[in-house]
Amino acid sequence: MAIADFNECALSGKSGAICEAIGGRLVRGYYKFGEEILANDLVKEFGASRAPVMAALNYLRAEGYLIITPQVGCRVISPKPTEIEDFFFIAGRVQGAMAALAAERHEPHEVQFLGLAQQKIAQVAPKEGEMVNAAFVDLVAEFHRQLHIMSHSKYEAERASRYWRMSEFFLFNGTMLQIKGGERLAVADAQREAIVAAIAARDSDAASRLMEEHVRGKPRRAGVKGCL
Repeated sequence: MAIADFNECALSGKSGAICEAIGGRLVRGYYKFGEEILANDLVKEFGASRAPVMAALNYLRAEGYLIITPQVGCRVISPKPTEIEDFFFIAGRVQGAMAALAAERHEPHEVQFLGLAQQKIAQVAPKEGEMVNAAFVDLVAEFHRQLHIMSHSKYEAERASRYWRMSEFFLFNGTMLQIKGGERLAVADAQREAIVAAIAARDSDAASRLMEEHVRGKPRRAGVKGCL
């Protein structure tokens, strides 16, 4: 599964299934910033009692996606552009550290997998004027998942995965993947190629720097309103 899926949700049973479904919607932009999510509607949709629905919503609140106000209701967070930029500043550092670890610790065959993941991205990347689709987003997530594996740092990889899910949430919020291909995505493609080369050369400094630059530029490339 792609990183965007909430398959690592700590909840189990009905609560876990609901968490994965709602979490997947959040990270792929099916809910807009500030949008109200009605627990009663989810109870009907999932055929569940209120308890597992609230457990799922509270988990997603703890992860930073929702605001739950007693006696008022549940809403998707509504961050300012500067808060989104701050997030990607930190996320860039996190992913940069993972790239550095991958450069230092990877097994030779793992670089081949990372390169293959990048080739698949290039093959399905939307052309000028075409819209980004779910297949492209899934492959980009798979690229980063492979890089996390190459770090050989289990717990930090799990933390980095949470950052990645949140990054998709910010990038695709309310857009339904309405981002267009073109020069900006071509820049991202070239950056990933350079990251693969740096990791293959075991150049941890370059891998870290290139990844940090790549991640910090995501809001601008995606056209997130207000982000420079």
